[in-house]
Amino acid sequence: MNSDRSLKPDQVGLWHDIFQSFSHVAPAAEVAILITGTALVAEGSTPLVFLLAPLIVLLWLNTNYQFSGKISSSGGYSAFSRAGLGKTAGDLTGWLFFFNEFLTYTGFALLSFAAFIFLISPKISSITYIWIPIMLIPLIFTTVFVYRGVRVSLNYAVYTGIIETLVLTIGAIIIIIKVGAGNTLTVFTAKPVGNDFSIIGLGLLFGLYSYGGSGSVIALGEESREPKRLIKKAILYGWLIVVIPLALNAYALTVGWGLNNISSFGSSPDPGLIEYFTFLGPFGGWLFAAIVLNSFLDFGIAINNSLTRMLYYLSRDSNILPSYLSETHKKYGTPYKAILTTAVFSFIIALISGLIFGPFIGALVIEGAASIAFMLQHAIATLSLPVYTKREKEFHIIADLIIPAIAIIFIGFAIFSTVYPVPAFPLNLPAYMVGVWILIGLILIIILKKFSSQKIEKVAEVK
Repeated sequence: MNSDRSLKPDQVGLWHDIFQSFSHVAPAAEVAILITGTALVAEGSTPLVFLLAPLIVLLWLNTNYQFSGKISSSGGYSAFSRAGLGKTAGDLTGWLFFFNEFLTYTGFALLSFAAFIFLISPKISSITYIWIPIMLIPLIFTTVFVYRGVRVSLNYAVYTGIIETLVLTIGAIIIIIKVGAGNTLTVFTAKPVGNDFSIIGLGLLFGLYSYGGSGSVIALGEESREPKRLIKKAILYGWLIVVIPLALNAYALTVGWGLNNISSFGSSPDPGLIEYFTFLGPFGGWLFAAIVLNSFLDFGIAINNSLTRMLYYLSRDSNILPSYLSETHKKYGTPYKAILTTAVFSFIIALISGLIFGPFIGALVIEGAASIAFMLQHAIATLSLPVYTKREKEFHIIADLIIPAIAIIFIGFAIFSTVYPVPAFPLNLPAYMVGVWILIGLILIIILKKFSSQKIEKVAEVK
């Protein structure tokens, strides 16, 4: 097979960029799975979490927005951190991004897809290991699309994403109208959880994670047309079209279930599906099920795009990963070896996690770890922004210092809430998983740095 080491430029435009952001959030899949995970913790205050989360994420996206107008790279967060804080910080950021995106693809695109189908009917759930072949559906689908090219994969995401937005928005409005007197503003306070803001903080672990993917378009910096102009727009437009259906559904499903019964929402099999069938009838219910399943597929496409570009970058520019991962397909211009490697290892991790915890809880454990890694990688990139702009004499106090400082405070609060009070098993595992991954990454970076220095010294001696 003929191969190269360059991505094809000018492959995608604004709409592709927007729906890379949109699909990486996957609102319908979030409604089916992550709202349920959030409700396990935040219960009746779930709408508050989904109101706070996008506003906090908007502050975070300032980093993506500011940097994307200056740096266009497949390395995304890693390239941003490297630009301001140096190669070591950039490599650590890329290492965290690799962990975050890999686990997110494994936990959400594969395991959550399987969990959604697995829990639809007791007849399906009674077949103990049926979720394993179900996982192969999104794995094969997304691998084939992403392998064939970023434009091909995102063409599909644009058309199906528009349908998803319409169905979710209209569906949520219908549920809210039918709930009638059951509508309440109490769900936008911490009162349902006894005004315990540590619970809101833990709920934000999943809420922030839900919206965080809207900045993933930065990974297309080497393949987008006019990246320094269009990616900035895509970040904001992508965030906006995600917020509306996701926040509406968080509210609609909470009041639709009823505050008096909300404790059973998070532990119910596919509560979102139950409510769509209840309020919209069989047609609305099956339509919701269809867009949820496709939302997982769109998500798999988007995260595969960003994950494999990071593997490509870490192999090409940072040398943390083997050089073969930076090889690109001569015809399609995709990092095909990174794509195939991702497919193999993600299936193995999903299988192990699902066998230990079951597909639903296994997905939440993986996604919890990915969420912490996401916040840490974003924190490093955010710290890099004022350093970079100060050095380049482009510093603006509000955009480059005040907003990043506020974002860091929120990131710190969200991370602290994941470890204190210590969550019950197995939701206490994500923090340990991330800690071990960081330790491995630091050891690897130090070894490679020392090896590189020795190599340079030997070359100098020869000369």
